[in-house]
Amino acid sequence: MRRINISNKFLQLLILLVALLISNCLPISTSTSSPVPTLSPIPNPTNISTDIPMPTKNPDLTHLTTNCVAILDAPPKDVGLRNSLILSLSNTASEGYIFNLETEEKLSLRIEPGNDNLIVSPSMQKIAFINYDTEELVIVDTDGKELETVPGFDGHFSLIKWLDNKNIAIDKANDKEPPFYHHSLLVFNTFTGARKEFHIEDFPNANNEYPYYRVFPNTQLTKVIYPIHGNANPASGYDGSPYDGSPIVLWDTQSGSEIKRIYFGDSFLWSSNGTKLLLIAPVKFDEFVNFSDDLPYAGGDEIFIINSKGEMERLTYLTTKYEMGLSVASSWSPTEGYIVLDTYNKNNPDFGLSRLNINTGEITNYCIHGDWGGAFWSPDENQIAFTQWDDSNSSKPKVYILDLEKNLAFQIADDAIVSGWVINK
Repeated sequence: MRRINISNKFLQLLILLVALLISNCLPISTSTSSPVPTLSPIPNPTNISTDIPMPTKNPDLTHLTTNCVAILDAPPKDVGLRNSLILSLSNTASEGYIFNLETEEKLSLRIEPGNDNLIVSPSMQKIAFINYDTEELVIVDTDGKELETVPGFDGHFSLIKWLDNKNIAIDKANDKEPPFYHHSLLVFNTFTGARKEFHIEDFPNANNEYPYYRVFPNTQLTKVIYPIHGNANPASGYDGSPYDGSPIVLWDTQSGSEIKRIYFGDSFLWSSNGTKLLLIAPVKFDEFVNFSDDLPYAGGDEIFIINSKGEMERLTYLTTKYEMGLSVASSWSPTEGYIVLDTYNKNNPDFGLSRLNINTGEITNYCIHGDWGGAFWSPDENQIAFTQWDDSNSSKPKVYILDLEKNLAFQIADDAIVSGWVINK
C-alpha cells in the first residue's frame, strides 16, 4: 500500500509540471475579453441628393482695386516733375504753349487763339498743328522750332493723331461749305509728302448714312476698321424699326477680305505694330453676340483685343459684377503695357479714371470722376496728365497730373487743355 501512495503523488506532481510548462508557452493577455457585437444590416438610402454642392456666391472676376487718391490744388514739393506738357488755352484770347514742368517756363507755339488741335508724335519729340490763319500744317520740335510747314490745309482739315513718327492721320471734310457731313481720312507722310486718302464708299457694304463715318487704318495701312450695314432684324429696334447692331468690320486691305465683325464697337486703339486692335464693345446685346462664355453678365461694355487673324481676347470682366460703361482714353502707355480708361456705373459713384494692365487684366480705379478726358502718359509711365471740366463752369477746364508713385493727383494749369507730353532736350 505504501508504494501505491508514492506513485499517486508522483503522478500528481508530474501532471502539475506539465500544466506549468503549457501555461508558459501561451501568450499572456492583459486585456479583458468582451463579447463580439452583433452587426445590423446597413439600410438602403432613400432620399440622399446626388447633386454636387455649388458655391453660393460667384468668385470676383473683376480684378478691380479701388485706390481713391487725394486731389490737390497744386503739386507738392516732393513730387518730381520732368519734361513738358503741350497745353492749349480754352480762352480764345490766348495761344497754345509748351509748358516746361521743370522750370515752369511757357513757350508760345504761335498759333491762333482757341486752336486746340495739337497732336504729339509717339516719340514725344514732335508737335503738329494746323495754323488756320495761314492754312498750313506746322510741325515743331520740343523747343518750338519749326521743322516743316506744308501749305494747303484749310478749315476742311483737322488732325486726328500720329500713326507713327512720320505719318499723320487727318480728317478731311469733303463738302465745299459747312456744315461738313461727308468725311474721308487722309494719311500724310511728313517725310516724303506722300498722301493716301481713304473713302468709306470704296469699301464693301460700307455704312455712310451718318455724318463723320470714316475708315481708320493701322500704322502699316494693311488693315482698317469701318462701319457697315448689318442684317437688320425687323422687330429688334426700340421703336419696332429694323435694327442691325451697328456693326463695324476689321478689313484686310491686302487680301480684300473681312477679318472680324463687331457689334456696337467703340473707342479703337491700334497697337504700334498694327497687329492688334483694342476696342470697347458689349459682350452681347439682344441677338448680337460679340463674345461667348459661361460667365455672369450684368450688361454693358468690356475691353477686348482682336489679333490679325480675327481672334478675340477678353481683357476685362467688370460686367460679371457691375453693369458698366467704359471709354478708352487717348493712347497706350509708351510701352503699350497700360491704357487709361473711364469706368462709370450709376450705382458706384466712386468709379472713374482707372488704369488697366494689359498683360494681367488688373484694373486700378483712382476715383477721379466727373467730366475728364484727354489723358496722356509721361515718358516713364509714372504720371498721367488729363483735363477735367468743372460741372459748374464747363468753359474753364483744368489740367491735372496723377502721380502713380506718390498716389495722388494735383492741378498743374488753369483754363487749359492738355494735348500731350514731350521730352525735354
